[in-house]
Amino acid sequence: MNPESEIVSTLHPENLNDGYYRLLVESITDYAIFLLDTKGHIVTWNTGARKIKKYEKSEIVGKHFSIFYTEDAKAKKLPAQELKDAVRNGKFEEEGWRVRKDGSLFWANVIITPVYNADKDLIGFSKITRNLSERKKAEDDLFKAYEGLKESEERFRLLIDGVTDYAIFMLDAAGNVASWNQGAKRMKGYEASEIIGKFFSKFYNKEAVESGFPEYELQQARLVGRFEDEGWRYRKDGSVFWANTILTALRNTEGEIIGFSKITRDLTEKKRLEQQLYQTNEELKESVERSRLLINSVKDYAILMLSPEGVVMSWNTGAEYIKGYTAEEIIGKSFSTFYPREAIESGFPQYELKRAQLDGHFEDEGWRLRKDGSAFWANVIITPIYSAQNRLIGFTKITRDLTERRRNEELMLKNSELLKINNELDNFVYAASHDLKLPIINLEGLIIALEEDMGTEAEKHEQLLTMMHHAINSFKKVIADLGDIAKLQSQEVQQDKICVPELIAEIKESLHDLIKKSGAEIVFEEIGFDTILYSHKNLRSILYNLISNAIKYVDPAEKPVIRINAYISETKEYVLSVADNGLGISESQVGKIFSLFKRAHDHVEGSGIGLYLVKKILDNSGDKIKVTSKQGKGSTFEVYIKQNFYQA
Repeated sequence: MNPESEIVSTLHPENLNDGYYRLLVESITDYAIFLLDTKGHIVTWNTGARKIKKYEKSEIVGKHFSIFYTEDAKAKKLPAQELKDAVRNGKFEEEGWRVRKDGSLFWANVIITPVYNADKDLIGFSKITRNLSERKKAEDDLFKAYEGLKESEERFRLLIDGVTDYAIFMLDAAGNVASWNQGAKRMKGYEASEIIGKFFSKFYNKEAVESGFPEYELQQARLVGRFEDEGWRYRKDGSVFWANTILTALRNTEGEIIGFSKITRDLTEKKRLEQQLYQTNEELKESVERSRLLINSVKDYAILMLSPEGVVMSWNTGAEYIKGYTAEEIIGKSFSTFYPREAIESGFPQYELKRAQLDGHFEDEGWRLRKDGSAFWANVIITPIYSAQNRLIGFTKITRDLTERRRNEELMLKNSELLKINNELDNFVYAASHDLKLPIINLEGLIIALEEDMGTEAEKHEQLLTMMHHAINSFKKVIADLGDIAKLQSQEVQQDKICVPELIAEIKESLHDLIKKSGAEIVFEEIGFDTILYSHKNLRSILYNLISNAIKYVDPAEKPVIRINAYISETKEYVLSVADNGLGISESQVGKIFSLFKRAHDHVEGSGIGLYLVKKILDNSGDKIKVTSKQGKGSTFEVYIKQNFYQA
């Protein structure tokens, strides 16, 4: 037993205090979030502020926030005016240029919100700044952004169903809802069955509908490719929320509008956060819960948290689905539980954690174990998590089951090897069919010459000479069959209009001696069609081989009866069926009878080429053959030939 697997984590949600949530705020890097006193002096400073504005906390706390403004803005006394507007209106928001420590400018979204104590006395301001320089650049180059958006939409299409914080859905060309994701259901309250097929104006207020604003959005999206807006939208229960919406026109390869994508984000919570910063602690707990639910909804990936020692601290639905453990069974255990014994003994799990710390992350593919002991091929990414003080507080571990992909890769490799073998076999068949003709002709001539030289003495060896002639004829037939196979590789096939009953009669005439000798009865039962489009030579070869085999593989105790049927299948393919009451084929041999030189019964004379030739002809024409057989009862061969719904 690995001692690490017995370590139990003491870090549970009920043990978390304010320090953890303060740590979370401090760790935010995409937003500068800090407090000002009533005069505008900086009181707090987070990691995002340091990243965006380049000041260390010791350099900036106590300074007036006007330090971030351009000289022109300070000359116009805009900083002081912003504080006044925030007090008068409950908040102040704008976008504009701000100045970093090094003097460089960035385009910022700024929200200033007054903060009051329980007695409604102003005690300061919250200030949230976001660097929107990239967005402004994108707006300045709309065409490139639009092209990028189309590519981005395709990349994110497969992720839509798992997104719960955004309503992402499709509209048809007329503006009716055509799809509905979980985020749309959560945000707007409608089930998919309630909203699909309805015009998207259901989310707008009466005034917007009467003024034709939804139609205007569609018109603008058609003209410029996309339309973006912020405003009030309505849920199913009549409540309103402040939404950011992006409507994008979707076009086919001919440039025709085939519909629209609509992405809606609920910004109501952000507004409330801006107005009530003193409730940050409670809202952060809600945000953590939403993140937990979002991660827990992912089923294709195992997403979990590890302690610095590698102990499992969290467990999502995808982890349970892939690895088989419930959260109660695995939380508190070492993540080495998922590794084979050899990996544990070599210290590989701890090596992964060390490499993740050294390189910033660790990625690997290899075998992992489920709860039931079965193995799966996994892609694993381990990423260290640090606090604002650069202290390691754990790891994220994302695992994806790639067993099916690995199996497909192995099958592709095997198929490639089989294709190579088949090509080599085709080359051999081609060479054999040409290079063996002359030697066998010479051998036949030598035997004839030998008979002539022997004169009357030939009668003494008549049986031996007859056997030699028979062997040469069999060899010539094999070479002829090999020649037919070789021709299939390069021959251009011409379709003929074939009368099926006439073709059957022609084959029966060719097999007259064999039919007479065996006493076989050939019955043409169902005639679902008279004519068929196919190569006359190839179809004759197919039916000739099937019927002659049915006679050859006769049960000595039975009179051979061969039943031929012609009918049209449910898939509109023309089917020719040849059934016999012969020896039948064992289940282990059914899959092998179409291989070159393979025969189900060795005591019956044959070359083992006929059925291979049948399969080769049908493969070349894109058609197929099916076999059902039972030993002692007989076999049925069904040939399926496509006719493009044309009745020949």
